[in-house]
Amino acid sequence: MPKKNYSIKASQLIKEHTMYSLGSGFIPVIGLDIMANTAVQMELTRKLCQLYHLKYEEAQLRSLLNALIGSTAARIYAMGTKSLLKLIPGVGTMVGGVVVGLYAAASTYASGEVFKMHIEKGGTLNDFDAKAMQKYYKIKIEEGMKIIEKWKKER
Repeated sequence: MPKKNYSIKASQLIKEHTMYSLGSGFIPVIGLDIMANTAVQMELTRKLCQLYHLKYEEAQLRSLLNALIGSTAARIYAMGTKSLLKLIPGVGTMVGGVVVGLYAAASTYASGEVFKMHIEKGGTLNDFDAKAMQKYYKIKIEEGMKIIEKWKKER
């Protein structure tokens, strides 16, 4: 498969998994939403590695994702505080689901785009510098927030 087709397929995988993450915000159990989104991001990264024929180990992927997105504790705090909205009956559950889902989706979009860019520039998992990629990740989070709204309108 030509490299351009890899890029197109990678973009499709990123979009698909981003939309899965959007749905994770509506899981009513606080903490389970975070675990679901982590699983979606892991699956996306696995599929990107498979697409580009990169060898990987589960522990390595998990470690790189945590390093890119932030420590697990910081990630849980960021999503957890948003998840607390779900404790408010009725409107809080709906608003919390939307807020958490949007944050989760933007994070998935950003992490997918970061790995895609790194791999397409010839990088491997062994030379992935998560700390150096965090600035690009944050830019892609902002981009993700906007693009997700566009994708939702297209559905």
